[in-house]
Order: sequence, then structure tokens, then C-alpha cells
Amino acid sequence: MKVGIDLGTTYSAVARYDKQSNKPIMLSNSFGKEITPSVICFLDDGDILVGEDAKDMQSNGTGVNAAAFKRNMGDGSTVVSFNGKDYTAEDLSAMLLKHLISDAEAACGEKIDEAVITVPAYFEDAQRIATKRAGESCGIKVPKIINEPTAAAISYGYKHSADKTLLVYDLGGGTFDVTIVRITKGNIEVIGTHGNHILGGKDWDAAIVKYVCDKFYNEFDVDPRDDLPTKNELIVAAEGYKKTLSIAESVTIPVNYEGCSEKYTLTREEFESMTEHLMNATKDVMDELIKDLGMEWTDIDEILLVGGSTRMPGVAKFLRDFTGREVVTHSDTDLAVAKGAAITAELYSSSATGMRAAMTVTDVTAHSLGALSVSQDGTKYVNEIMIKKNSKVPSTERRKFSIKPGNMTDKIEVYTLQGESRVPLDCNVLAKVVITGFYNDGKGLIVDIEYNYDENGIVNIKAFQGEDALQVKSEPVPEDIRWMGGNPRDRPNEDKIAKNIAICVDLSRSMQGEPIEAAKDSIRRFVHTLEDEKTKFSLIGFGDKVKVVTELTGDTGVVINSIEDLKVNMLGRGTDMSPLETARSVVSSSPGVGIIVVLTDGIWGKRDRAVDQAARCRDGGIAIIAIGLGEADTSFLRQIATVDDGALFTTIDKLGDTFGTIATAITSGNMGLAVR
Repeated sequence: MKVGIDLGTTYSAVARYDKQSNKPIMLSNSFGKEITPSVICFLDDGDILVGEDAKDMQSNGTGVNAAAFKRNMGDGSTVVSFNGKDYTAEDLSAMLLKHLISDAEAACGEKIDEAVITVPAYFEDAQRIATKRAGESCGIKVPKIINEPTAAAISYGYKHSADKTLLVYDLGGGTFDVTIVRITKGNIEVIGTHGNHILGGKDWDAAIVKYVCDKFYNEFDVDPRDDLPTKNELIVAAEGYKKTLSIAESVTIPVNYEGCSEKYTLTREEFESMTEHLMNATKDVMDELIKDLGMEWTDIDEILLVGGSTRMPGVAKFLRDFTGREVVTHSDTDLAVAKGAAITAELYSSSATGMRAAMTVTDVTAHSLGALSVSQDGTKYVNEIMIKKNSKVPSTERRKFSIKPGNMTDKIEVYTLQGESRVPLDCNVLAKVVITGFYNDGKGLIVDIEYNYDENGIVNIKAFQGEDALQVKSEPVPEDIRWMGGNPRDRPNEDKIAKNIAICVDLSRSMQGEPIEAAKDSIRRFVHTLEDEKTKFSLIGFGDKVKVVTELTGDTGVVINSIEDLKVNMLGRGTDMSPLETARSVVSSSPGVGIIVVLTDGIWGKRDRAVDQAARCRDGGIAIIAIGLGEADTSFLRQIATVDDGALFTTIDKLGDTFGTIATAITSGNMGLAVR
């Protein structure tokens, strides 16, 4: 039997196509429910719980829990460790898939041998490959990986044959995608897609936790977030409070911690106000897609809501007010993706020729695919885009690679990049392949390199000399790729550029606990990575006030010692003061390139003033990179960042990687230090 599986960040679901009724039907889990929590719990006695049972343990603070691990898919990082074993997101996804398949088989009494699995449209190559591997490790075939918004559009288009252009607004638990599709007589044509893979319903849940914990702390001077079991209990409960606010005007939230108890009332209006910055973040994604495709909002007939988080009434209202378009709400909000995957699984069945003739689906790639190349003047490496973002998939492009006369090399190294920037280090370096087997007599030759995005959005590379296929072997991408930001001519006598770097750290209440400790650790590594005789650092804290913790100095020992002195609330609880003017003065006090790195977790007061200060930095040739955590307003970060792609929204577990990316870009000189 073939099924479709919605492998979600917070909830997952399985569906199959019923030939008798000619429609997809859901396969319930062992609890009789159509959706299963994407949670895994490791118990001290060695048992591993998956789904509903694991969710119960998570809410009770029992065991070691893994949730929202989909956000780490494909990066190879350890999500959870238990009994001496490390588990990656791929490992955990395989465990979840095995559980889903087992329950689905019990529900329908048939053996499942194939599954179409869905992924966020914005998933990159490594994430798609990891998802496919996770499915195959369960002993099933995975003939296709399909984008979640596309699957939802298939489910909708299968029931509605009217010609329409839809914008699929897919707000899941941990990811956000927006996709524009054209439906013509049931056929689905994806026009373009864009997304934010670290924005989702979990962020709305986190806003509720922050609201009640801040109130509790202000009243009792103790913070429930300091205790992990209590914090986890609040996080799980917050999802329920969010759902209540979708049907009621207010909700009462009890908090008990350290012998203190209180109940807080949160109204829907307050909830929508304090999460407005999250809605604006989805608006930014939509605006960018519409602009990239050269479309207008009047080109969109309807907006189709997908994902459980779109049940929040504020979502539909926001979209109607912002776009002026009709917003389609439907009973399959949580199930459309799984049902679309089930229809796709049937489309790929050998017995579904009539169905395939009646319905076709064409999708696009969410990222440009390029090759590392050298600029025409030979002074820098560039990302030579081979297949543009939003190209139809499958898509293939061939380019000629020339080897000059006299070069007797017997191999060619090719680096594949995924991203839109011409700057290689701003992109994801997907793979390195080595091409061999060509004939080279030293008189010069031309090799054709073929790049392919298959229909799953997975990258394949081939090479040819004439009509003869060459050997293409994958090799690991080197850990140190900073050379991609250097000069291909490798001028050894080139002087290093003096750099003055001011690191501004948000010390407001929202950074309490894990965020401030992660920030300290990341900043230490950042400083150590960049330390040399031409680089100076300054450490600046801000909250209600701004304080220069460390003046500009080349002595990294002084800076490292000062990092430990950073404490939350040492400068007040708010973020009413912008550090940008102070930082501008600091980095301008010594010759060299001025760079300001701002780390913030919250929404600033007096933002207009901060934007004005950022403009003065821009005019003075000073680069500002803004890193946002938690409740940070991504729209505001973009306004104060003065370099291309200088607004970076990340998570606590990815903070070190984000600082590492910035350090690499600074070292290479290719972080966009050309001011806008």
C-alpha cells in the first residue's frame, strides 16, 4: 500500500487514497486521532515513547524529550543524547516515521511499502536527502519528496476545478512557507515559493510563555523559566492556551513555581498585539515572493490557509486587511498536506494512468543552484548561478568548463552552492565533487558539467567530455572554506585590513537563563576566531541604558574576561536604549573598518531613533549586522542592518553557527562590507 505522510514539526499525519470513493482518507493513530504529536521521549528505564505518550511525558516534565527536531533536519547536529547515544534529527525522524507507519498499518490492516513524504518548500538539498533517508531506513520506498504547500494545493485543486491563482499560506508548528500556484481544470502549476524555516506556531506559543513568566517574575522575583521541567510544562500548555484564544476572547493561565501561585488573564487582543511582529515576519516573506515574481496582489484570486497555526483568527484578519484578497478557510487545515501527499502517492502508482492524465503537477525549486567560479577579472570567487530559484523542476543546465593549454591536470574539483548571493560564503556549500576520467593531452580541453534539480528538489551532478560520461565522485566539503572569500591569485603579501568590531549584547530580561549563556559562549568563540594583530574588539551592553563594558582593544584576554561579567538586568529590564550611537563612536575611534554586531532578544523601544542611528552608521561606512533571537522583530532588524543580508534571525541552538558564519565572512572580507 502507498500512503502520504505529513512529517510535521509539531504534528504528523498519514493518509491514503481510497479508490472506491476517489478521495484521500486519513489513517488514525492508535488513539483514534488523525494527527500525532511529533515528540519522542526517552525514559530512564530505557523505554522510548513516540507520539501521544511522549507528548504526555513532555507536559509532565518526565524523561528526556525531543520535539521540534525537524528544524535541525539535515545538519548532522545532535538534537538529544541519552544513555551515551547521540540522536540527530534524521534519527529521530526515522523513529517517528516508523511509529506513524506502524499505527497506519494497524488502522487499515495492510502493509505499507511506499510513502510520499512532505517537506517545507524552503528545505534545502541536505534536508530533503535526510528526510528521504529517514523514510527509507524504515524499510519503505520513498518515490517522491513533495513540498508541503504543493501538497495542500493538490488536495484543494483535486476538489476544485475552477481556474484560480492561489497563494498558499502555510504556517506550521515550526516552519512557514508561502507558495503561489495556478490551478487550471484541476492541474497544479507552482509559480514560485519562499519561506522562513525557523518561524512557526511554536513562536506564538513562546510569546505566551514569555508573557506569563515576565508577569510572574515581576510579581514574585522568581522566574519559572529557570527550571527546565516547569518551563517545558508551560511550553506544552501554551499550545492549548493559543487554541483557546482561537475560539474565546480570553484565557486564564495558572502559574505555580517556588511555592508561589498566580493566575493571569490574557485576552485575544493582547495576544495579537504582542505577536504582531511575527505576523509582520510572514508579511515580509510574502512581499518578497510577490516582488521576485513580478506580480501584484491583484494577480492573486484567493489565499489558502494551511497548517494548524492558521486557525488563529488573527491570521485570516491580518491577511484580509493586508492583501485585500479572499482568504479560504477549510476543515482540512491540519490534514490538507497529508491528503495531498496521498493523492501524489496515487499519481505515482503504475495503476493510476487515467488519474495522471486528468491531473498534472509541476513544482519549482526554492533555491538557486550554482557553481563556485572565478570572476572575470580573476580577483575573487563568485557563485555562478546555474539554475535560478523558482525554476520548474525537474530542471537541468549544462555549462562548459575549460582547461587551458599546458595544464596537465587529471581531475577537476567542483563545488556546488545553493543560494541567491553572488558571494560564495553567503550561500550554502552543498557538495564537492571530483571529476576524473577525461583525456588531457595538454593542448587544452572542454568538459561539460551538468547540474540537475530532480522532481524532489534534490541535486545531481554529471560531467561529460563530448558524448562520453565522466566519473563524478563526491568528497566531503572541507571544514575551512574561508578561502572562498579570498583572492584566487592568492597574493601572499597582501596586507590585512584593520578591523574595529563592537559587539552589542541585549541584557534585558528576555535574555535570562539559556539565551545569555549561549550568547557568552558564542561571543567567546567569535572573538577567538577573529583575533589577530589588526583586529580590535569592544563589548557593549544595553537595556534601559547603554554601557561600554570593554573599550576598543586588541587584547582579546581583556575582552574574554569581560564577557563573563555580562549579567541580565545589569542595565535595566527594557531595551529602550539603542547601542548604535555609542558603538559608532567606539569603532570610529581607531583607524580601520568599523563593524557593529548586535545581538538582541526582544522588541526595542524608540525604534525610530535606532533606525536614524543606523543610517548615520551607514553614511559613515560602518557595517551593522543584527542577530535576532526569540521575540526579536525581524522587520526592525532589517532596518538597522547596513549590509546585504545583514539581518539574521536564529535560534539558541544555532547561535554559535550564526556567529561562526559572520566570523568567516569578516575574515574573508566578503560579508557585504560594501555599505548599501
